[in-house]
Amino acid sequence: MTLKKTILTTLLLSSISPLLLLSHTTHAGVDFTCSPNFNVDGKSYDACSNVPVLIPSNDNQVNMSLLLSDLGLAELQPIKGDTDLWTSTYAQVPFEADTLIQMSKNKVNNARQPTDKSDDYLDERCRTLASGKSGFIQQVQNNKNISSNEKQQLISARKKITGCGEKIALLAVNPQWSITARQYASYLNASIAFYNANYAIADKIYAVLSTVDDTWLKETAQYMLIRTRLNLVFSSGVGQYGDLDLSKINPADTQQLLGTIRNYLKMYPNGQYAASARGYLRRAFWLGGQQPALINELVWQIQNPKSPYYNLDMQALPAEIDRQIFGSSKFKASHLSDPFFLATYDLMMMRESQSEGYKPIGWTQLTAQKNHFQQQPELFQYLQATHLLYLQNKPREALTVLTALDNTKQPYLQLSQRFLKGKILDQISPTQAETYWREQLAQAKRSDARGLFELALMPYLIKKQEVAAFIGKNPTIRQLNLQKNFIVDHANPNALQQMIKSNQANNDQKQAALFTLLSKSLTHQNYSLFNQYYRELPADAAQYKSFDGIEKYKDKAPFSDLIWNGTTISPQLKCPNLPTLTQQLEKSPKDPLLNVCMGEYNRAHHFGWQYDDSESTTLNDHFEGPVFARGNVYKSLIRSNQKSELQAYALYRAIMCYSPSGMNDCGDSEVAKPVRKQWYDQIKRDYPNTSWAKSLKYYW
Repeated sequence: MTLKKTILTTLLLSSISPLLLLSHTTHAGVDFTCSPNFNVDGKSYDACSNVPVLIPSNDNQVNMSLLLSDLGLAELQPIKGDTDLWTSTYAQVPFEADTLIQMSKNKVNNARQPTDKSDDYLDERCRTLASGKSGFIQQVQNNKNISSNEKQQLISARKKITGCGEKIALLAVNPQWSITARQYASYLNASIAFYNANYAIADKIYAVLSTVDDTWLKETAQYMLIRTRLNLVFSSGVGQYGDLDLSKINPADTQQLLGTIRNYLKMYPNGQYAASARGYLRRAFWLGGQQPALINELVWQIQNPKSPYYNLDMQALPAEIDRQIFGSSKFKASHLSDPFFLATYDLMMMRESQSEGYKPIGWTQLTAQKNHFQQQPELFQYLQATHLLYLQNKPREALTVLTALDNTKQPYLQLSQRFLKGKILDQISPTQAETYWREQLAQAKRSDARGLFELALMPYLIKKQEVAAFIGKNPTIRQLNLQKNFIVDHANPNALQQMIKSNQANNDQKQAALFTLLSKSLTHQNYSLFNQYYRELPADAAQYKSFDGIEKYKDKAPFSDLIWNGTTISPQLKCPNLPTLTQQLEKSPKDPLLNVCMGEYNRAHHFGWQYDDSESTTLNDHFEGPVFARGNVYKSLIRSNQKSELQAYALYRAIMCYSPSGMNDCGDSEVAKPVRKQWYDQIKRDYPNTSWAKSLKYYW
C-alpha cells in the first residue's frame, strides 16, 4: 500500500488551520514513495516504518495518534494492506506515518459546524465557499424583512461567487432596496473582498455589519472579522516565495486578532461559530509566538472533549502540534508539563540522531518529570524502561522497571509494554524471546497487534528457514508483505524448493519462490539449479509482464524476464536463447563467448538483485556462488593476450559500462578514468575497422 504523502492536505482541510501552510514536520507535505524497513530497531527515526507502539523510531505524529487513542479522543481504524503477494509493500505493520493518520478519526465529536464535503480547497480562506453560500441563501430565504424580488437578486448574486481569487467585481448596492437587503448586499461585498484576498476592504465592511440589528448578520460578520484579521496577520509574515517568517508579524496585529476572538466569545458564548472561534485562538498564539499559551490551550482542548468549545480534529492535530510546538524555533521543553506532550517529547529525544547540536534526553531530566505523571504513572514507568533499553543499553534494569498493565483503557500503552518486554528479551535471551513472541502472536486479537508480533517473530523464523510459517491457509505469518520479504530476500535455495514443491503453498507463493530461485541462481551462476527448475516455468510465461501486459498477470512474478531468444552480436558472435545458453554454461562455465552472451542477457533484463555495487563476491541473500558481473567478463577478455573480435567487443562494452553518466552499471568494481582511456586507445589502435571502435567518441 505505497501511498503518496497527503498529510499536508489533511492538515489544511482542518477548520483549525485557516491558512495555506507548508508543513515543517519531519514527515509531512513531502512527495516521495516509502519503502518499509522490516528491521525496526526502535531507535532510528523512520517515517516509512512505524509500528503501533510508543517507540522512539516512530514519527512524532504516530506516537501522538496512539496517545490520543489511549486518551479516548481518537479512534484508529484497522490499516488495510496490499492484496497481491508479488506487488505487496505494506500490510498492517510496519506502516507509513501518513497511513495511520488517515485511518484516525474523532472518537468524540467535534463541536464545530461541519463544512460541505465539496469544500476541498487547500486554502482555508476558500474552503467555505460552498457552505457559506448555503448558509447565506438560507438566511435570505427566511428573512421577512427582504422582499421576494430582493431575495431573488441577492441569491443570484451569491451563486455567482463560485471561485476563490477570481477577482469578482463588487456588487452595486441598490439604494431603493430595504435596509436589510442593502446590509445583506454589503455582506456579499465583504465576502467577495475576502475571497479575493482584499482583507482591508473586507475588514471595514464586516466591522460595520457587526453592529447592525439583524441577528445573523451581526454574529456572522463578527466571526468573519476573526477570519479576515487572521489572514491579514498571516499574510504580513509571508515572503516572496510563500515562506512564513513569524518575526515579520507585528505583535500589535496579533493582539488585535486575539481581542477580536475574545470579543466574539464574550458576545456569543453559545454562538454557532463558538467552537471554531475558540480554535482560532491557537492559530493566533502560534502567529504571535506565544508558545506557553498555545500549549495551554491545546492541553485544555485535550482535557475537555465534552465542552461546546471542543474543536480538535484527530487527523489534523498531530501535524499541527508537530509543526507549531515541536517544530517551532521558540520551543522550550520547560513549557511542557502535560503527560501527552511530555511523552511525545521524551520519545522524540530518545532517538539516535546525527543532527548538529542534538543531545538526547538524560536520565536526570527524565526522572525530574515524575510529578507530572501522577495521573499516568504506568506511562512514566514505560518511558523510563524505554530510556534504559534504547539509550542506556541496560535491558535487565529496563525489565525491572517495566510493570504489567492490565488497564484496557490504555490499549496502546499496554501493547507498547508487551512489545518492549519482547525487545528486552531479544537482548537477554533469544530463546526465551522467541517463545515470548510466539505466545504474544497467539494471543493477539487486533490486526495491528498481530501484525506487530508477526514482525517481531519473523527474524527467528528466517534464521530457522521455517518455510511452514509462511505458507498454507493459516500461516504463522499472514501479512503478504512479510511473506514476500521472506521469499524474495531471505529464503535459501532449499526453502525456495520446498515452497515450489509444497502442497500447502498457494499458487502466488509457488510462483514467487520459483521466480526468486531462477533469478538468484542466475545471479550466482548456479546454472545447474537454474536448468533444473527452468522447466517449471508457466506455459504462458511470456505473458507475465509487469508493464504493458495482460491485466491478470501484472501483479504476478514477471516470468517474461526469463524469456530471451538470444541475440546476434556480429556474424561470428551469436548468442542462443536463455535455456540453451545456461545448459551450455553448466558444462562450460568459463567459456568467454558464453559469458559475454550472459552479459547480453543481463543487459536486456536488469534484475534488481543482479548487481553488486561492492567488490564482494556474494550478496546477502542466502545463496552461494560468485555474483555474475558482466564487467568482470569484459575485464578478463581485455587482460587476455589473444586478439580477437570478442576482445574488441569486450573493450567496447567495458567502456560503454560508463555511458553516459560516468557511473558503472556493469556490476563490477569501479575502474579509474585513466584505465578507461587505455581501453579506448587500445580499441582504436588494435581494432580500428570495427563498427564498435568507430562508434566510440568518449570514454566517460
